Amino acid sequence: MTSPIASVRADKVRIPFRRPFPTAAGMWVEREAWILRLVDEDGRVGLGEAVLEPADGETAATVLEHLVRELTMSTGDRLPTAQEMEIHGSSGRALRAAVDAALLDLDGRGSANGSGARGGTAAFTGPAHHGEGPGVGVNATLPSIGPAASAEAARQAVAAGFATLKLKAGAERETEVLVDRVRAVRTAVGPDVRLRLDVNGAWDLETATERLEAISRFRLEYVEQPLAGDDAAEMAELRSRVRVPLAADETVTSLRAARQLLDADAVDVLVVKPVRVGGPVVAAEIADLAAEHGVPVVISTLFETGVGIAAGLAIAAALPASGNGRDRTARAPDHGLATAGLLEHDLLVDGLVLDEGRLWVPGGPGTGRLGIRLNEAALARYAVERPSTEAWDL
Repeated sequence: MTSPIASVRADKVRIPFRRPFPTAAGMWVEREAWILRLVDEDGRVGLGEAVLEPADGETAATVLEHLVRELTMSTGDRLPTAQEMEIHGSSGRALRAAVDAALLDLDGRGSANGSGARGGTAAFTGPAHHGEGPGVGVNATLPSIGPAASAEAARQAVAAGFATLKLKAGAERETEVLVDRVRAVRTAVGPDVRLRLDVNGAWDLETATERLEAISRFRLEYVEQPLAGDDAAEMAELRSRVRVPLAADETVTSLRAARQLLDADAVDVLVVKPVRVGGPVVAAEIADLAAEHGVPVVISTLFETGVGIAAGLAIAAALPASGNGRDRTARAPDHGLATAGLLEHDLLVDGLVLDEGRLWVPGGPGTGRLGIRLNEAALARYAVERPSTEAWDL
């Protein structure tokens, strides 16, 4: 058990993408994040990361900043409970994700009901250190670019060892443009590579019906978030119309939202972003609920730094090694965690290890349960704000 938390540190960072990353939801050019450090009375440090998405808006960013400032002023004597954070919506869930990841880094506990206990799957053991386990299978993410460029990027990803590719889509004006791109990628990589399409909620029901039927012949593993909004009944209607498996992503904002989708029989896969739903504890609860419905879970990122991705790896590592959906004999789906390389820096001393489509944490001396160490020089380089508190003078 971890010693009581003595202090809380937080740094706001802004890290550019190596190159602009286009999606149907807009162009990503930088990632803004809060890096949280919980320091216990023995001087050990647990790391966590809080991020929002552009759709959350400036109000949510202001609320998150206020919550972070309150937390740093608490000097760690009383961490907010899960219920206290949840009332602040996406901002509170982002903070809970950081707090729970930091507690996990220290000793595997999470906030749960505010007592340090947690439900869900077996206690987190952390992701495998490089050289000490099989790692976590991950997909390559390809931006929304033309057919020829997509095909070349897909060939390069497969040559690098990826067995699953996720194509960003949704910005196409015509169905045939999408068909040409998916055809080009499938032709380039052959029949055995898994293909996913991520639409980021860009289509209405009729457009989705038409386009999914048009690309169904290309053997897609699933199409992620084809519809805008959070109408589970509409997603279920689309699922009844098409042959392509459907996944929910943006609509999986909480355990309650996941339950609505599952109860409506609206999805074949749940894509869970821990920082969106409230961190490792909630993500594990969603995974348990999905397993009861025979629906597999894919853990993904919101373009966090290596700190947030390491927490995602810990969650993915706790999922079943085999298919966790209706087909228990199937190979487990690869996760959407290989995104740290999109940023100029991952803020880690030793970066996450990506090899042959699998991801590990570096581990080694000085690392906690998450297996990472914060690069202080990089943190200082990208920091744009640090709430001031005398409690930092340990």
